[in-house]
Amino acid sequence: MSDATVIVARVVRPHGIRGGLLLEAETDHGEALFRAGRRLGIVDGAAGLEAITLDTAQPHSGRWLVAIREVTDRPAAESLRGARLSVRREELPDLSDGGYLLHDLIGMSVCEAGEMIGVIREVYDQPGAPLLALDVAGRERLIPFRAELVVQLDFEAGAIHMALPAGLLEI
Repeated sequence: MSDATVIVARVVRPHGIRGGLLLEAETDHGEALFRAGRRLGIVDGAAGLEAITLDTAQPHSGRWLVAIREVTDRPAAESLRGARLSVRREELPDLSDGGYLLHDLIGMSVCEAGEMIGVIREVYDQPGAPLLALDVAGRERLIPFRAELVVQLDFEAGAIHMALPAGLLEI
């Protein structure tokens, strides 16, 4: 495993007056990752912090309420709004055979009918279906990553073969 980091949550907003935070999990492994003592890196350097340490964490209406050691008041918590939180790849629970992370798709080529369309630069985990942000001739194009559109996912070749709806790339 590498030292690469993987985004596991985003700070939605402060919660309460003592520096609590509401997190939107970007992982299916919240129970394993969000617990007291866990260090989470801050990807975008919000509030001048590089990492936070969870004091408490509990599920709340599909999100997570957390208290962190480094922040004890609402103004400081507000400065973390929108921050993306990460862990090192090796800290993630083991994936089942054939399992992968959306993060693993970054850098792969997307092909249709044997022709390369573009390279995945980012993956946005959205309700309904993740969106692949492709670099297509210097322009960003978003395509849904849905099972019915994927013909073959070939990690060895670094390519995803897809059957896209007509006109999707012209939008």
